Amino acid sequence: MSFAMPVGSVSPFAGQVDPVSGAPNAIWSNAACAAITPVEGGKAASPLNHIESQGWMLCDGRYLSVASYPELHAVIGFLYGEKNSGADFRIPDYRGVFLRGLDAGAGMDPDAKARWDPTGNNTANVVGSLQCDALQDHTHQYDITSPAAVSQSGPAAGTNVTKKQTEGLASPARFSSETRPKNIAVNYIIKFR
Repeated sequence: MSFAMPVGSVSPFAGQVDPVSGAPNAIWSNAACAAITPVEGGKAASPLNHIESQGWMLCDGRYLSVASYPELHAVIGFLYGEKNSGADFRIPDYRGVFLRGLDAGAGMDPDAKARWDPTGNNTANVVGSLQCDALQDHTHQYDITSPAAVSQSGPAAGTNVTKKQTEGLASPARFSSETRPKNIAVNYIIKFR
C-alpha cells in the first residue's frame, strides 16, 4: 500500500542528508534556553542522501522563496519567520531538539502559555513553539533519627556508634549541561512538494 505524505509533513529520517546548511540556530536567541556554541556537524561513513530530488528537505531553519515553494508556503506560511517583505519564508529548525505534540487545550503541558513562538520573539502556544528544558520541582520526605541514649543493659550496652560512608551507586549518575532522556539522533525532514 502506498501512502502519499501531504506537503508540510515532517518525518524522522535515519540516513545522512545532503545538503546541510550548518548554520547555527539563532531563532530563539532571546529565550532562556538559547543555543550554546554550535557543535560542528559530522557525517558518518554512510551514503549521503539527496532527498530534495524526492520532494523533502532538512528542517534546518533556512529561508525559501515563496515563489519557488508555493505549496509549502501555503501550508506553513510565515509561521517560522519571513524576510524580504514577504518574498521569503522560513522552514522550521528541528536540529538538536525533541518534538512534542501541541497541547491544544488538553492540559498535558502545564507550561504551555510560556512557550516561545516559532520566530523567537514572543510567547505563544502554537505549532512550532519552543519550550526550554526543565526539571519538575519536587521534594522528598525523610526521617531523622536522634542518637539513642547509651544503656548499661541490653544488647546495645557498651556499643560504640561510628559513622559509615554510604556506598556509591552501582551505575553512577551521568551529568551534563542539559537534562535529557536516552536518545538517538535523526534528521527531521519536511515535505515540500
